[in-house]
Amino acid sequence: MNYRNLIFIGLIFVLIFGISAFIIAGRGGVKVAEPVSASNADSQKTSNVQQSVVTQENTNNRRLDALIAANVARQAPSLREGQWINSEPTTLENLRGQVVLVDFWTYGCYNCRNTLPTLKRLDKTYRDKGLTILGVHTPESESEKIFANVQKAVGKNEIKYPVVTDASGDSWRAFDIEAWPTVVILDKQGRIRYSHVGEGAYDEQEAVIKTLLAENADKTTNAAGDEYKGEKIVKTEAEWHKELTKEQFYVLREKGTERPYTGELNDNHEHGDYYCAACHLKLFSSEAKFESGTGWPSFYQPIAKLNVTEETDNSFGSSRTEVLCSRCKSHLGHVFDDGPRPTGLRYCMNSVALKFEKQN
Repeated sequence: MNYRNLIFIGLIFVLIFGISAFIIAGRGGVKVAEPVSASNADSQKTSNVQQSVVTQENTNNRRLDALIAANVARQAPSLREGQWINSEPTTLENLRGQVVLVDFWTYGCYNCRNTLPTLKRLDKTYRDKGLTILGVHTPESESEKIFANVQKAVGKNEIKYPVVTDASGDSWRAFDIEAWPTVVILDKQGRIRYSHVGEGAYDEQEAVIKTLLAENADKTTNAAGDEYKGEKIVKTEAEWHKELTKEQFYVLREKGTERPYTGELNDNHEHGDYYCAACHLKLFSSEAKFESGTGWPSFYQPIAKLNVTEETDNSFGSSRTEVLCSRCKSHLGHVFDDGPRPTGLRYCMNSVALKFEKQN
């Protein structure tokens, strides 16, 4: 065998080896379009990593690896229908009041499996402190679409947190995901506050979780300046007639109910506070607002417990709990016990009974 043949054979070997390595590596994230941090980078992070997580006040609200400010963060889309493991079917709306880490993964992805130890540690550490980790399994191969295979992989990897299948990729597309694994962290109001593609950045993710858990940890107990002080506003019905619109008077003073999906505040997602439309007492914060699907603005708690008064309402042949403004006794709506965590309550308010003021 001559020298040229040896060189030729060597080149073929290098070419075959390179293609094989590329194919194997591709299973860890064939669609990656952003630079991915090395998994060992976390060992070089300093103890003050919290300071490196900055609020992006004037930047793209889809930016990676940065904590997005609440007032510019976009609302997370709804998860599409799938089969659930380790949990009864739920929705992101039902998880309002919790910080939610959504992990887009597939069990055949090498990099996805490398992130699991950290995710399981975070689940164990923060589950009882208000964190929910949710795995969204979006398959790459046909075998990964088989539910039994996903169940087996979840059990084999000892995953205890909820996992939902995304066989059609609808949730993947709704979140604009481009690569496995991708971590998306939502705040207690369901807004996307942080995203990371690939392995690594574990310290940053934990710092973001701590930050979001601390945000408005108890809006009620921290609202001393907004708490109702006991003063009363009493006016004649004739005076209320002059000050309120026809629709406002019907709801606030005659205990009427506006038609669902007609109020302008039902789909309001701005950051701010909600006041009584009659006397301007602060009642609710956007931090406690959630999508109830009822057609009326819904909140899981008031700005302060004293700001609303609850009374038994036996009208229409049923017993409900009416919610009134504590200062002027105007009718606001009703409260039910089918709301999201952390309170389990749904303050179902009439949009016309509220005035919204946006916070900068």
